Amino acid sequence: MPHNRMQFMAGRILRNEPHGEIFYRLEVSVPGPVEFTPGQFAMVSGWPGNDPLLPRPLAIFHSRSAPKGKCAVEFVYKVVGRGTALLSGMHPGEPLSLTLPLGRGFDLKKGGRLYWLVGGGVGFSTVFPAAAALAWQKAEFEMFLGSRTRQQLPPKELTPAGPAPGRVHLCTEDGTAGFYGRVTDAVRERMASLSAAAASRLTILACGPREMLKELALAAADRGAEMQASLENHMACGFGVCWGCVVALRDGEGTAYRRVCKEGPVFDAREVVW
Repeated sequence: MPHNRMQFMAGRILRNEPHGEIFYRLEVSVPGPVEFTPGQFAMVSGWPGNDPLLPRPLAIFHSRSAPKGKCAVEFVYKVVGRGTALLSGMHPGEPLSLTLPLGRGFDLKKGGRLYWLVGGGVGFSTVFPAAAALAWQKAEFEMFLGSRTRQQLPPKELTPAGPAPGRVHLCTEDGTAGFYGRVTDAVRERMASLSAAAASRLTILACGPREMLKELALAAADRGAEMQASLENHMACGFGVCWGCVVALRDGEGTAYRRVCKEGPVFDAREVVW
């Protein structure tokens, strides 16, 4: 039976292909089924040599199971440093080491909510699995996807459009696709049109740059909406041992520190000290 407890797995690359101009889609065969909550991640390594020494965190994009143990897990990533650059040069058949699923994902269990999923940059790879889960639940949701320019938006073949018109809102800072401006501006504009009742049942699920999350958190608080923020802090171990990825949270009148890899990466945005 699939389970979502942490596992150490030896996998093998099935495909590692560029999609669009800056993204890669990585599919890895694994020895058993993997069940995950949208927002959870894996620590991935396996490039030749030991530089860099530490694995890299990648949001789990999709997992599938098939007869006779043919299971696979997928990731979508972009090259941002040495580790992901080495990963992008690996080929089908090469081995990878994975630790997954890790962290706390999005809470999608509340009924009667209106969900807005906001992805900035490669943050779409975290919110797209949430969109798939909400579609399966027949929940009401929309997506806002932001980037600097059209070429940095997620490829169409990866975007879960869904049957509802107006469900996906593209936003580019240079105006080359969709809304002309930052994704936060588009969300604020759309939020201003909501009645107080609609805003009170809104939950924003967001992943992207910290400044984007901070602005969305303030906008949600202004309208009495809920927000779950997936943070992208640098990680070393990925499962809470090293305490290298802590974030400050409100704790009564004081501040507490929590591990993004263990107590997160998804937090109630109202608790984060932005």
